[in-house]
Amino acid sequence: MKNFFKKLSALMIVLTIVLSFVACGNSPKHEAAKPDKDPKKIVQDKNYTKDLTKDKKVKDGQVYIQNNTVVCIMIIKDDVKEADAKELLNKYAKELKKSYKDIPVNAQAVLKGKNIGNVVLK
Repeated sequence: MKNFFKKLSALMIVLTIVLSFVACGNSPKHEAAKPDKDPKKIVQDKNYTKDLTKDKKVKDGQVYIQNNTVVCIMIIKDDVKEADAKELLNKYAKELKKSYKDIPVNAQAVLKGKNIGNVVLK
């Protein structure tokens, strides 16, 4: 019986180590959308747009590529504090920059009809 518990404990330790390596992977959340050959054409990043609009603090928004720039527009719900909205803006800008390393990112947030922030990461 002691031998069984030793094997079970060893198995649990190995599983814990393997799962921690898998969970701590440094891969981006989504695969980046490819810009169109025509720089004026808008290419929406549907995965990031979906994530953005699912956020509880965001009323509406969109992530797209145009003129070789990633643009993130978010309309924040009226009950969200301006400081929280700016924090959310920075979070999405940094997350997008991880996926789009070679393209500039321009993220903007609108709260109560007023532009409260514009983050540009080159």
